[in-house]
Amino acid sequence: MKEARLFVGTFLDAKRASLVEEQKLQNKDLQERWQLRTRFVPAQKLHLTWFFIGNVESDRIDSVKADLQSTIAEWKTQPDNGPFQIQYDSAEVWPSLKSPRVLVIESTKDCPQAGSLNSAITNALIMYAEKNEKIERFKRFRPHLTICRFSPDRKSTGKNRSIDDLRFADAFFPLSHEIRTISLIKTDLDAGPNSYSSIFDLALD
Repeated sequence: MKEARLFVGTFLDAKRASLVEEQKLQNKDLQERWQLRTRFVPAQKLHLTWFFIGNVESDRIDSVKADLQSTIAEWKTQPDNGPFQIQYDSAEVWPSLKSPRVLVIESTKDCPQAGSLNSAITNALIMYAEKNEKIERFKRFRPHLTICRFSPDRKSTGKNRSIDDLRFADAFFPLSHEIRTISLIKTDLDAGPNSYSSIFDLALD
């Protein structure tokens, strides 16, 4: 049976994605200083993940869409729920500076709408989720954008790495992310920078 690799997310708009792109120049020597292979995420792929589903058989995709649609419709009926903003205000290296995998910009402020939306989507779609021990799911939703991926040099110990080595333009933080649309996104690992494509969009207004 043919499968599709899916997740639910919201893309960053082109204007703000270009601001993230500009930070590549600020950190162009990070690879050399940290002894890592750095791969910055292309602007068109920058997104917030609400829920990673994984591989889904093609004949179940319509069911995923229907459950997602009804969930968003129900969420919108609750008081104060609708379009909102997330403010990314901090840069972090996950899981650690010693063993880095990704550089993210994270929202450290509490955002009740983001939390409730994530919970609603997770509860609705968990039945479709791929069961894989390598898929990391946080106990607490942490809104973030992955902006760079690392491939560590095995000879490197990471002793000289510091979060202060990361450079961002003075006016970069906070970066606003307008959450007006929830998308079911398909991943094509062979499509390069265009490997993410939305197959179903739902407005929050």
